Amino acid sequence: MLLHLSITNYAIIEKLEIDFNNGFTVITGETGAGKSILLGALSLILGQRVDTSVLNDKEKKCLVEGIFKISKENFTSFFNENDLDFEEETTIRREISTSGKSRAFINDTPVNLNVIKELAEQLINIHSQHQNLLVKDGNYQMAIIDSFANIQNYVEDYKKKYLHYVSKRNELEKLKNNDWNSKTDLDFLKFQASEIEALKLQLGEQTTIEEQLKLLNSVEDIKMVLHQATNLLVDKEESILVNLKQIIQSFSKINDLLPEYKTLYERLNSVSIELNDIAREVNLLNDNTNFDKENADYLNNRLSSIYSLEKKHRLSHSDELLSFLNELNYKIAQINSADDVILDLEKEVVKLESELRIIAKQLTETRKKIIPNLCQKITTNLKDLGMPEAIFNIQHQLNTELGMFGLDKIDFLFSANKGFNTVEIYKVASGGELSRLMLTLKSLLAKSKNLSTIIFDEIDTGVSGDIADKMGNMMKQMSEDIQILTITHLPQVAAKGQQHLKIYKTTNDNKTVTSLSILSPQEKVEEIAKMLSGKELTKAALENARNLISN
Repeated sequence: MLLHLSITNYAIIEKLEIDFNNGFTVITGETGAGKSILLGALSLILGQRVDTSVLNDKEKKCLVEGIFKISKENFTSFFNENDLDFEEETTIRREISTSGKSRAFINDTPVNLNVIKELAEQLINIHSQHQNLLVKDGNYQMAIIDSFANIQNYVEDYKKKYLHYVSKRNELEKLKNNDWNSKTDLDFLKFQASEIEALKLQLGEQTTIEEQLKLLNSVEDIKMVLHQATNLLVDKEESILVNLKQIIQSFSKINDLLPEYKTLYERLNSVSIELNDIAREVNLLNDNTNFDKENADYLNNRLSSIYSLEKKHRLSHSDELLSFLNELNYKIAQINSADDVILDLEKEVVKLESELRIIAKQLTETRKKIIPNLCQKITTNLKDLGMPEAIFNIQHQLNTELGMFGLDKIDFLFSANKGFNTVEIYKVASGGELSRLMLTLKSLLAKSKNLSTIIFDEIDTGVSGDIADKMGNMMKQMSEDIQILTITHLPQVAAKGQQHLKIYKTTNDNKTVTSLSILSPQEKVEEIAKMLSGKELTKAALENARNLISN
């Protein structure tokens, strides 16, 4: 169960610390007070992705931390597989930095989001407001069946195999319909490959040629620089070396008078040696630097051939031509071996389909077994929720072709009134009827999945009065086995809560923040009275609130 939730710097929440009781906790507050924001923060430690837009103060990090009481018996394998230390009171923490970087921890050990999700799915289930509409969706209906049948892992394995099968089947169809299979295309591909192969390209050759040509085309500039350097160093009467020689001769007369003079004299000699060496090297480079017209013509012709093919194939470098040649040779090899490849793929596709049909048949048998009992339980619960004539059925049909869930097609059928046949639920169920159906499903799922906590976000939408009272009773009954948290606007539901949290907004220094209070028994009476009659507390409203709570 969820013991404690700490939220810092999330949306309009500056700081919240909440201790939760077991049993039935209700959360109330005016529209916009921050109830959904509370769930948004909680979703972070359940593995939800997020960015810096959630930061209340953009200069500080966001921190959400939840403490859960868990059973070692149920979670030993998870903690061992992920090399985590087990603690009966396990802490899940999520941090979002000012740069948007996310970090996650379980018992202070860093983990990735997938690990948090895997753990969270076994700890807590959040029923959001839009999920009432999901019950109309065929895939969601199938997921519910699989959850009751406890075959989700088998279904996931089937899906992986099915996607692999679809990939191979598409590959086979592509090969069969491929235009490369024609002789004309094969000849054209061979022609394109031969043009590139004729160049006998080397990796990086274009870059090398362009650099060599740049050097050849700069010969005159290079020789001019080298000639000027030679003149300045040695050839002129006032050259650097001539002047330096005179300076050295002058220092030779005083170098033994002071150590400093001797040091300078030695350094000048060193410079003279270095400059003479440079002068010889410059002169040698000048003698060896000449424009090689024959080599330049060869390189220009070579580069022209490369550019021509690049333009033809809309490429920009000789290395891209080599990559394109590899692609051509691959296509040629595919065409040459197409018949063998197609034959092998056909065998593989047939084998994969056969294996999938065996698994799909097993899934079908398991699903069919649980449907009658499930329909009976759902119908009974709907009657308890003020729908005495309700009938719930699940229509099961078999497709001939394999699909993502096997061969099964599931439709939830529903009738709320006596004398009417059951039809697809999306055609007839009202908002209030969907709310009651979802509560029924969650109630049954909680028992079959051993969940420790369920959070309902306004699951009572679309109902009121006696029906709301019955839904509140069902949630309270569920809380005898698991922890139930519900966000509600209905006083009939709020009155059932064993712990009552109120979320409200306050304004400090022109800044709106969300706060939370755990209500005392008297505060709970006043809160429910306000929910019944508005902000003004009347004696009648207070009396009605007490009656709701006591009943």
